[in-house]
Amino acid sequence: MPDPTPSNDANQSLLQKAYDQLGKIIDDIVILRVTTVVGTVSAANVTDPMQPTTITIEPGGQLVAHSAINTALGDAGLVFSKGFLDDATLTKIHNDALDQSRAIRKDSMDMLRSAIESILGRHATTPPGT
Repeated sequence: MPDPTPSNDANQSLLQKAYDQLGKIIDDIVILRVTTVVGTVSAANVTDPMQPTTITIEPGGQLVAHSAINTALGDAGLVFSKGFLDDATLTKIHNDALDQSRAIRKDSMDMLRSAIESILGRHATTPPGT
């Protein structure tokens, strides 16, 4: 009867593939983007994680807020239409969406950390000296 245990080379290849995929996922979630639009809009690439979502705002009286935050470096790009900033309720809606996105991102990072630890061991995510 053949041995069902994968060879060391096969294990190494599988671990490398998993490590490469986890690295790609981490790269893809570094930029936290939140867009809040009030008015008539259409969106493209909403379901394709490999493409940025494109929002098209129909002309005439639309209000928009967009935040893109590089969570690794702390840089942020913010775009607000004047009417959006003039309305405290709309600004609060956008800020609440940012807070929710940060919480989701934290949960995602915790899940990734757990996955990496289960594959490579706890030492893979523990900073040196701790």
